[in-house]
Amino acid sequence: MPSSKNRLPLTVGLSALFAVAALGASVMYTEHAINQAIAEQLPAGVAAALDAKEQAEVAAAKLQILSQWSAASDIEVKGRNIYGKADAEFTLVEFSDLECPFCKRFHDTPKSLVEQAGGKINWEWQHYPLQFHNPTAAKAAHAAECVSEIAGNQAFWAFTGQWFERSAMNGQGIDDIGRLAREVGADSQTFDACMASGKYKQKIQDQMDRGTAMGVTGTPATVVVDNTNGQKILVKGAQPAKALLQAIGQLVEQRNQPASPPIQEKAE
Repeated sequence: MPSSKNRLPLTVGLSALFAVAALGASVMYTEHAINQAIAEQLPAGVAAALDAKEQAEVAAAKLQILSQWSAASDIEVKGRNIYGKADAEFTLVEFSDLECPFCKRFHDTPKSLVEQAGGKINWEWQHYPLQFHNPTAAKAAHAAECVSEIAGNQAFWAFTGQWFERSAMNGQGIDDIGRLAREVGADSQTFDACMASGKYKQKIQDQMDRGTAMGVTGTPATVVVDNTNGQKILVKGAQPAKALLQAIGQLVEQRNQPASPPIQEKAE
């Protein structure tokens, strides 16, 4: 039988061994806890950093994009989207499709005329999404209306310009409509709710019906209006500025023409 002297070193050795094992387990547990905490918190941190980066990019884009449409007033004119002075002498009422390549080519023409006309000409947008560009064209039109509601008239015009720049046209659309809406100033959640509501489908249809009644059969089509007397001339296609100015000239000439006397019925 071992003596108590022999058992003492063994007891001490076992105690030391258990202590080392416990310390090792504690270290391993602590390391695991740290790794788990990092794994849980890192995605949130990365997401926050990426979100902050995106917000900064969106804010910078907003300033740059909106600056290109400085002639658009944020004063709403009875639900109409007008570029230029609301009380201009002439209005270019354009019926347009955001997926139409000819509309894209034409887009800078009325914009330049308004900006060079010294307040005498303004430009009004009317939706006319063509069937063979749908559903993308109709969706784009609805998105533009939602942007107008949320962020104002200037944001509406900026949205149309950026859509033309980013879309491949002919119904192909753009990758991230929500990102574009944010870049022109629309709140993301409010925009998504507006898109889901479909609230502007009837307005878009009404504008199409108005265009058809005026003789519009394709896009772009511009109705040049003399706001002094309501006379109109329809200019079809992606015409150069010269054609629009000629239409304005014709309207001015018509002002000087005497009105035709009313037709009187002969007495029986």
